[in-house]
Amino acid sequence: MEISTLAHLASRFRRANGGNIAWIYALSLVPMMLAAGGAVDMIAAIDAKTSLQNAIDAATLAGAGASNSTSVASNTFAAEPAGKFAVNGTPSFSVNGDSSFTGTVTASVATKFLAVAGINTLSIAATATAKQGNSSTACILVLNKTSSQSLLLNSGADIEASKCEAHIASTGAPAAIFNSGTTLNTAKTCIAGTSIISNGGTHPNVITGCTVAADPFAGNLPVPNTSCTYTNYSPPNSSAFTMQPGVYCGWVNFNGAPTITFAAGTYVIKNGGWNVNGGSWSGAGVTFYFADTSKIQFNSAVQATLSAPTSGTYDGILMYEAAGLSASQFIFDDSKGHTLSGLIYLPSRQMVMNAGANTVADAVTLVVDTLIMNTATWYVTPAGSKTIAGSGGGGSAYLVK
Repeated sequence: MEISTLAHLASRFRRANGGNIAWIYALSLVPMMLAAGGAVDMIAAIDAKTSLQNAIDAATLAGAGASNSTSVASNTFAAEPAGKFAVNGTPSFSVNGDSSFTGTVTASVATKFLAVAGINTLSIAATATAKQGNSSTACILVLNKTSSQSLLLNSGADIEASKCEAHIASTGAPAAIFNSGTTLNTAKTCIAGTSIISNGGTHPNVITGCTVAADPFAGNLPVPNTSCTYTNYSPPNSSAFTMQPGVYCGWVNFNGAPTITFAAGTYVIKNGGWNVNGGSWSGAGVTFYFADTSKIQFNSAVQATLSAPTSGTYDGILMYEAAGLSASQFIFDDSKGHTLSGLIYLPSRQMVMNAGANTVADAVTLVVDTLIMNTATWYVTPAGSKTIAGSGGGGSAYLVK
């Protein structure tokens, strides 16, 4: 309606003598209806702003949790519901001087009633800032990507690793099985697959469909000399003796439950393995290398206190194997309790911890193909120099504002 027409009507209204009350009431309805309609539009805008804030919060958290990744944040925002009323703009993300991560977005909300007054949209905006907390360490990495039970905990199995994470790479169906009477207490258990079976027990902090940590050790560990020093070595017939570093080819049987001290150095096991039947092992600054599918099989009632070197070529490496081996088992049976320290890198091994294979306090990083635990208790804390960066179990990204 043009301004001149409104002026003419107002002039007629001032000159009229009758129906003043009716005219006043009728004219007053216009702003009243506009105000009521405006309130409806404002409520719609508030709803839209809530939706927009939720979307930018989620996107900013995702970006911060992925090392301040703008692409991850943008993709997360695009996947969020746009809301019933808002037409979302393109968000912008930036890294701040304190390493926090900020996301900002503006949007417009189409009006229904205010459009009568020429107000067709209402502008809204949302912003969020997130920061990555202290990342935790993954102390268990199970590499098999297709196994239907890459991680299997049977009744009586108890893994206590509250200070580190467990990462399971399998996308099999199921990727993991937790049977009744089991405990998996970690800062976070990240499982790549979305299918697991839980038949009871206690398993907090399990996340499925999770991005599993990469193996940082593949191709990056030293390869020792593998020329035989001893062949089918026969240990002394003594209740206590010292083993020397070297390359042990063939089979070695440790019987009679001896007390064995391992001198510091590298022990290569090749073309056979070691059968350990009871006794006590101790050694500081030791590394065990499996040149092929050879193994150490810890049988009944063994107590082992072994720690990796703390410097030099084999710094932090307790047990590891040659690259590219075919899958084979590595078994810990009944134990008096072992205390191990360092990296145990056995990416081809299907590790089995059987009844009574208990630990006192292992400070290890364990990398295996699959992991089965039966009636055993395993206390795990992060290793020293050879660690795997976790995904932030206790220190994940959080909103600053």
